[in-house]
Amino acid sequence: MKIAKTLAAATLCLSVCSAAFAAPAVKTFDVHEGSVKIDVPQIKGATGRNSFKTNDNKINNTLNFYVLKQLYTALPLSMRNDDVMRTAYDKTFKAKDGSEDAREFVEDVAGFVNFKLRCDLEDVKQYGGTSVPSYDLQGQYTVHFKGDNYLSVEQRGYIYTGGAHGMTLFNAATFDLNTGRELELADLFKNGSNYLERINKVVAAKVAEDSRMFFGPVEVKDGDRFYIQDGKNLVIAYPPYEVAPYAAGVVTFAIPLDGLSDILAVDIK
Repeated sequence: MKIAKTLAAATLCLSVCSAAFAAPAVKTFDVHEGSVKIDVPQIKGATGRNSFKTNDNKINNTLNFYVLKQLYTALPLSMRNDDVMRTAYDKTFKAKDGSEDAREFVEDVAGFVNFKLRCDLEDVKQYGGTSVPSYDLQGQYTVHFKGDNYLSVEQRGYIYTGGAHGMTLFNAATFDLNTGRELELADLFKNGSNYLERINKVVAAKVAEDSRMFFGPVEVKDGDRFYIQDGKNLVIAYPPYEVAPYAAGVVTFAIPLDGLSDILAVDIK
């Protein structure tokens, strides 16, 4: 009987520990307000391996902020200074349950943007633009990597307010699940390593294969967007117009992580 109880307790402990250390779930938060339709990734269960404290709020707040930036593309330029927005946003939603409040705020902004898009469309129609069917803002996301310690998510949107084509919106973010912190490119590599030089060598070779597609040489810098793809590649990504014409779409450069293993400071698995 004692052996049976001991085995049962051990099984329960393993079950709890496995659940605590499992990769987080990614669910969809729908922001659908008329002509504004954005699917937002939301994380549940981002628990550090050395702690039972969840980091969901930190990660979700960041993901919600990037959606807010997408929404603000429909508003006047003077209303979306990135640094001012992020400072105000973080101060407003830094509380324990801040991501829930942030979601409500994002929905409110989406409702306002929907109203503005409809008003702008009516203005155009009054001046004879009857061929324009609608103005809209859409957004989706892709989870490129979800591992034991890291998560990479791409958020892509599209806004149309008339003209030959709309504008593609793009962002990518990689998170440390143990801290909830969004990583910079430098965080992936050992201090003092020549990671930019080695990445740029691969990128230069890829650009040379079809140099006519690009505005000129592409130099990867700290601060450029990136994501981890399937635990195998580091992908550097650029929105339309940044390194190539609009027709090229989002331009990506995949660099195999195996070729950078000697200078990696993170364990991607």
